[in-house]
Amino acid sequence: MFEFQRECSLRVIKELVEGDKNLSRIYGFILYTDKDPYVAKVLRDDDFWNALNDISGSNWPIFAARPLQKGGYRHLGGTGGIGYMVQTWEEPKDNLPIINDFGLQDSRELPLFIVFMWDDEDRLHEITIKIEGNDIDSVYSSLKEIVTAIAEVENAVLPEYKGTVNVFRNVKTELEALKVKHKVIEKVQAVEKILSFLSVFK
Repeated sequence: MFEFQRECSLRVIKELVEGDKNLSRIYGFILYTDKDPYVAKVLRDDDFWNALNDISGSNWPIFAARPLQKGGYRHLGGTGGIGYMVQTWEEPKDNLPIINDFGLQDSRELPLFIVFMWDDEDRLHEITIKIEGNDIDSVYSSLKEIVTAIAEVENAVLPEYKGTVNVFRNVKTELEALKVKHKVIEKVQAVEKILSFLSVFK
C-alpha cells in the first residue's frame, strides 16, 4: 500500500507503475473525504495498514491519497421579490481532478474502494465498491473484506494471465457479487428494524 501526502492523480500512479512487469496491472485506490474520519484512522494505524498490505501482497498495489475536502450544499435564493430556495451541491475545486479521473459525479459517493486498470489500448477500466462502517473496527472489516476478495481472485489467476484484462474482469465479477451480498444484508436489517418497531404495538 502506498500513501500520498500530496495530490495524487491517475497520471502520477501511471508513472509509478509503468513498465513494472511484476504487477498484475490492477490497482486499488482508497478515496475518502474529511467527513470519513474512521477511514482516515484505519489508514493511519500501522497495524491495520500492515494487515491490509499483507493481504494484498506485492502483485497489486493499493494507493491512498490524503482525504479530499468535504463538499456541501449551498442555497440559491430568488431575486426581484420572488423568493425560492434551491439546494445545490458544491464540490471543492481541489477534489475535481481525482473525481473526474475516476468518472465520479462528486464526493457524496465516498468513501469508496476503487479497482482499476489500463488495457492494451490505454483505456481505463474501473469498478467502485462502498467502504462501509461507522466506527474503526467496522471500517477495517469492510476494507479487509474488499481487499481479501480481490487478493483471492488475483492469486487464483495463472502467472501468464496476470498482465491481462482478464484479471480485472474476474475481480469485477467478484466485487459485483459482494455488492449484491451487501444489498441483501441491508434489506434484511431494514426488515428486522421494521418488525422490531411493530412489535412494540403488540
